Amino acid sequence: MKSFNTELVIAGGGCGGFGAAVQAARMGVKTLLIEETPWLGGMITAAGVSAFDGNKYAVGGGIYLELRRKIEEYYGGADNTFTGWISLTCFEPSVGARFIHEIASAEENLTIWFNTKLIGVLKNGNRVTGLRVMHEGEETEINARITVEATEFGDVLLMAGIPHRFGRDSKEESGENSAPELQDDIIQDMTFCATLKKYDGKAPVVPASPRYDENRFINSTDVHCDTKDEAYLNHKLHSWESFITYAALPNDKYLLNWPFRSNDYPTTRDIYDDHAGRSEHFRKAKELTLDYVHYMQTKLGHPEWGIATDEYPTEDNLPFIPYVREGRRGNGRYFMVENDVVPVNGSHRPPLREDGIAVGDYFLDHHHSHAFLTPDKRLIENYPDNAPFQIPLGCLVPEGTEGLILSEKNISVSHIVNGCTRLQPCVVLTGQAGGALAAIAIKKGVEAADVHHADVQDALLKSGAQVFPYKDFYPEMPGFYEVQKLALAGVYHDNEAFTFEGDEAVSEAEILEVVKNAGIENDSAKFMAGMSRLELYLAVFNQKFS
Repeated sequence: MKSFNTELVIAGGGCGGFGAAVQAARMGVKTLLIEETPWLGGMITAAGVSAFDGNKYAVGGGIYLELRRKIEEYYGGADNTFTGWISLTCFEPSVGARFIHEIASAEENLTIWFNTKLIGVLKNGNRVTGLRVMHEGEETEINARITVEATEFGDVLLMAGIPHRFGRDSKEESGENSAPELQDDIIQDMTFCATLKKYDGKAPVVPASPRYDENRFINSTDVHCDTKDEAYLNHKLHSWESFITYAALPNDKYLLNWPFRSNDYPTTRDIYDDHAGRSEHFRKAKELTLDYVHYMQTKLGHPEWGIATDEYPTEDNLPFIPYVREGRRGNGRYFMVENDVVPVNGSHRPPLREDGIAVGDYFLDHHHSHAFLTPDKRLIENYPDNAPFQIPLGCLVPEGTEGLILSEKNISVSHIVNGCTRLQPCVVLTGQAGGALAAIAIKKGVEAADVHHADVQDALLKSGAQVFPYKDFYPEMPGFYEVQKLALAGVYHDNEAFTFEGDEAVSEAEILEVVKNAGIENDSAKFMAGMSRLELYLAVFNQKFS
């Protein structure tokens, strides 16, 4: 058996692993990233979900914004990536993969092993000491100071025997009003997406599988439906035009990831626990997707749409992996629940997290194919309206386990909150925070649990990543660092638009409120009259932190 030593090893090159690897490498840490496919990017690229969900405008920054801007520049500007109504940034998966690889390959401290399979976890007592992988046909032990769990399914947690959560949390455990009374194994569906292309004339025919049943897809659009009763259907009944513009990509392509009676694959716990049987589920999920494409070409009457053959270097022209929306979730030092993402009384924002290390703005979105069964059998989930939120550092640090950091859909959140933290931009940023945490712990020679959140936040802010969400405050703007630091100290602009609006003139009442929240001398307020909001915050920052 071969052996390889490194400071940091990351299991999984998806959104979280990519973010963690680049950030840690930029902070001078020798990093090894292992990935089971030939592509980095996970759900963005290898799974084909090439339309960013959430973190709109300035929300997020960091490595995510760096990637987004490369994609926008490639297509000639942000207006040219707003091709589908689901997202402001839609792109071809191969283009996203190109730029992710470009960003990662520029880091001299980063080594990447592609086509490498995770087969075990190295442990010494309650410490994770590395991974066992199959690399270039040979079993290899990777010894590392810190390991990052960034797999799609949360496989490191299972292989290491680390306590974790799976499925829906009980109301008693989570304290969430929207949670079920009892815990169960219901988990979000995975989807084998497809990138389609509009051909001149007829597209290559996708044949029906032996199990094809067009009634499985009835009511996915109004072209083939047996009722217009949306309350009975439990979803809006879309037209063909609404359907085909939903996830339209540049160059007449389309992301098939339709949430209503389409290709979401009914997902059960055995897919997570039985590694040997996982490939059979993948086959069935692919079959379901191809059957829907056949349904589009025949029953929906659009033979011009077919599988794009110029995206993935795979035999069937489908993505390498399915889109996994929810993994095993670690038991972290902080358990993030719905009250952490829902506005508090008297505010537009959720409770402030002074230890916030990543941000998101997506809604509580869950995919369950059994939400569309007949009313007597269907799953009903009703969630509150959330607002732009922060992810606390403690969600990345598993309780009772050393040498491990969580940085994918495996962070310590409830099943409900996974609905807004699982999206691609948010996971890249969570990964970036995990990489910063790992780098600081390694450099200081301490455990991740002993790293102060302020050190992680400083590293992230210097990397242009938000730790408090403002929709209009980009990292290159003057005052970015100061305004973010003040927000963490409880001094922030609270409005319905979630913007800062730094050029706006401030009122006497706002000056008094900001001075009070900052805990500085009240007499300072009289010197701040006539200032813009940014000028006010910079003056307050200088007094508070000087």
